[in-house]
Amino acid sequence: MLKKLCILILLILTPVLSAAAQDDVFVGCAAEDLRRQQETFAHFLVLDFETDVAVALANLFRLGAIYQSMALDCGYAPNNAEVDMMLEQVLDYASLDDLIAAQSVGVDVDEILVELEAIYGDPLTGQLLYNGLEPALGGSPLGCAGCHENEAIAPFTAGTWTRINDIRLRLPQFADYSHRQFLVESIVRPMDYITPDYAEVMPEIYGGQLTIQQLADLVAFLDSQDQLLEGE
Repeated sequence: MLKKLCILILLILTPVLSAAAQDDVFVGCAAEDLRRQQETFAHFLVLDFETDVAVALANLFRLGAIYQSMALDCGYAPNNAEVDMMLEQVLDYASLDDLIAAQSVGVDVDEILVELEAIYGDPLTGQLLYNGLEPALGGSPLGCAGCHENEAIAPFTAGTWTRINDIRLRLPQFADYSHRQFLVESIVRPMDYITPDYAEVMPEIYGGQLTIQQLADLVAFLDSQDQLLEGE
């Protein structure tokens, strides 16, 4: 979570830094690299409290966030006291809903697919999530199995991979889709495509209830469901 907040601050700072300066930051974790990064930011984010206290305080805050991000990127592991302090600071300015939203995958399928490229999904953890035995963000269980184990409500879990591969991706509107893209869109944007003969019952909430890791685990579990039930 802290790294995401630091990234947001870096985005805020983008107009402040020249193109040349941006080329110098976050280039490595060797002592010389870190020194150059620190000097670059200190040069552009001046702490001149005598001239303008408000600007200096803003720069002080931004420098602190950047330096924390640099340390984390280079392998520093905050101790318990430091983590508690960071959490207290964040909670002073953000609600629990804000924190959940900051960690959730959202509904931008293209962006999610890029993030998933760097993440290994664990199908066993995904199965626990799917069956409500592992909580999603905020501590609430997912309700996947409750609907997808009842054919009258939603398609069966069994055979998910096969149905997508053999039926869904053959439809004209999914000609350019990958298997993963179809699954991700079905989870975070379920109203974009309604399976024939089924009602619009899947809630559009899962983009705000799953971390990118949880989504990767869930997709891995569904990818393992290649056996159709008898009669399908």
